[in-house]
Amino acid sequence: MLLRGRWVYVALAVVVATLYFLPAMSRTRTSAKPMDMHADQVTSPTSPWKLEVDRTRLFEALQQKPHLAILLGLWTLVSAGFGLGGLIVGVWAVWTRRVQRLFRYPSNLTYFWSFGEVVRLMALLALVVALLPFVRISLIVWGLLAFDDTRLWVVLTMVVLDGLLLFLVWGFAATKPVPLSAALGLSWRRAASAITQGLVGYLSVFPWIVGLLWMIVMVCQQLGIEPPAEPIQELLFEEQRSVMVGFTVVLACLVGPVAEEVFFRGVLFTTLRRRLSRGMAVLISGALFAAIHTNAIGFVPILILGCLLADLYERTGSLFSPIAVHVLHNTLLVGLGLTLKELFMVG
Repeated sequence: MLLRGRWVYVALAVVVATLYFLPAMSRTRTSAKPMDMHADQVTSPTSPWKLEVDRTRLFEALQQKPHLAILLGLWTLVSAGFGLGGLIVGVWAVWTRRVQRLFRYPSNLTYFWSFGEVVRLMALLALVVALLPFVRISLIVWGLLAFDDTRLWVVLTMVVLDGLLLFLVWGFAATKPVPLSAALGLSWRRAASAITQGLVGYLSVFPWIVGLLWMIVMVCQQLGIEPPAEPIQELLFEEQRSVMVGFTVVLACLVGPVAEEVFFRGVLFTTLRRRLSRGMAVLISGALFAAIHTNAIGFVPILILGCLLADLYERTGSLFSPIAVHVLHNTLLVGLGLTLKELFMVG
């Protein structure tokens, strides 16, 4: 198979090395300054951490757009319901001693992935990421991308990487002696039960994730630390083009969660689980998941979510469980973000 052959990786590595180092080896030097891809973007991005509540402006916004009051009420009810429900589930699990089952249950996983395949996947993704800056320059030169349209480029990058990741996993899985559904635990026979277990698990950790994030933000504010905005936050809070916002929502709430679960749980976690204990595999895969998703402010809450997703996959043996939780989690965050954007950007 092409993806398993060494020459594909060697050829891509040679291309990347040539593009990066050939100009440096040239003796011809020019006095032109390097192109700054962000030259026209001098304003600081807006993010949820920078929003300041002005009561007068808040009431004016609610009067101008009454549907915002409905949305705020909806998100308040959902958050309160998840928080209260999570506490009830937690207390009930401790009271009935069901919490002990978290550490004693048979694995429902079948292991079809190896470290070699994970290394190949990550190497191909890294090489493609290294080529993306040159692709961007080419699109600008050909007039297919505006010089200062960084947000469009971020969306295109997300599409390319998520699509490539799914394609590569499918390519490797297609060579295995088992169906794709078996290699990734995507059997529909246990999908409903797996999704139900996933939602209960998410409900139980929701108050701890939100509470921990709130505590970290409060501490940062007291210390004068300003959390940096993530690319997805910049897109949601700064972008005004409805098409771009729509693409961002679809990527964040559907495509991204599916691609990430296929790799982090379907491939990476099962690979680690072949060699490591359940706890170590859950922790390492969760830490890697958190490391690529967020900054230091949100690392621990995302780590907890990543550990939950891995545990759900081990417990149910179905990727539908972590996918459902990931989709729900991102949808809640994106929905709240869009509501805050419309609320605080009025006028």
